[in-house]
Amino acid sequence: MRSNAQNRIIVVLGATGHQGKGVVSSLLSDSARELWNVRAVTRDVNSVSAQRLLNDFQTPDHRLSLTTGDIFDVESLQIAFSGAYGVFAVTSETSSRTIENEDDLKQELESGKNIISAAKICRIQHFVLSSLPDMRRATSNRFDKLFHMDHKFIIEQLAKQELSAVSSSPIWIVRSIAEEKVSSEKEISPWKIFLTVAANGVVRFCPPIPSTKLVEWVDPVYDMGIFAAEVFALGIAKTKNKNYVVCSPKLRMDEFASTFTRVTGQPAIYSPISMDEWADLASKAVGNGFKEDIRQMMEWISIAPEDRICYGALDPAEDSSWEDLHLRASSFEDWLRRSGWGGPPEGIHDML
Repeated sequence: MRSNAQNRIIVVLGATGHQGKGVVSSLLSDSARELWNVRAVTRDVNSVSAQRLLNDFQTPDHRLSLTTGDIFDVESLQIAFSGAYGVFAVTSETSSRTIENEDDLKQELESGKNIISAAKICRIQHFVLSSLPDMRRATSNRFDKLFHMDHKFIIEQLAKQELSAVSSSPIWIVRSIAEEKVSSEKEISPWKIFLTVAANGVVRFCPPIPSTKLVEWVDPVYDMGIFAAEVFALGIAKTKNKNYVVCSPKLRMDEFASTFTRVTGQPAIYSPISMDEWADLASKAVGNGFKEDIRQMMEWISIAPEDRICYGALDPAEDSSWEDLHLRASSFEDWLRRSGWGGPPEGIHDML
């Protein structure tokens, strides 16, 4: 274990969002090998979410600090990254802007380029990125509007190219059906898609995917946190240019409802809505420009090969997470027990 004088700084972007929050928590808890100093980046250090992060995760020796930064302002990122050893980077298709048309989704590419540019200028030694696979390749170009996925892959490739002198360690995270994230500064609200049937109070799980389809699950807070912390702990030599897949063993879509009932004791059903209804709900939350993107994502998940992982992009043998990190993502049941989530809040009824 290192002394305080030797502590190295890890900058965490999206620190008040779920992935960032999980990384902050795991880095500050990992005292067995190194006492990291964590610099959490947020647009407003005085916001309720930023102050809550500080209150929830501050250590007795004050290793957590807040700093102002904006992913669309390279200079602010350079200030935030100055003197740091590592950066955990996460990009979003929405960030703080509304997606009115498909061109607006390109803002994610802009933010990714800014983050990489600042990391390169500041000579960051270990750059860990939350990414996704190349979906054009995975779908044989059948689905060409999965912008929020493909853009993350493009950013990953740019990071590997521009930061070749340092360690770029992309982590491929499978976005769970509960992660309808409007921005990195807002809470994930599972009830947005887990709707209560007004007539009898039964929790309804409704993604537009066949009930027998096998899918992957991930807790974007806990799982991303422990994976990223382990990558930083292992260091550059063991993780450079490697991809680690954060996804749990597959379960059938209708098992979300049965598992929920078994854990919480509350009745639940699996009753999928149509692709059009799903796209409409997503576009209401994020913007009309996201409609075709999210529709194609769900269409692909409905038919993706079940013998492959990470949205059908990889053979399971290609993932070295267990071999290198000795980690596996947690299950939906794990998440229910850990989070204590008991279904939609009162007053959220079936809107369809």
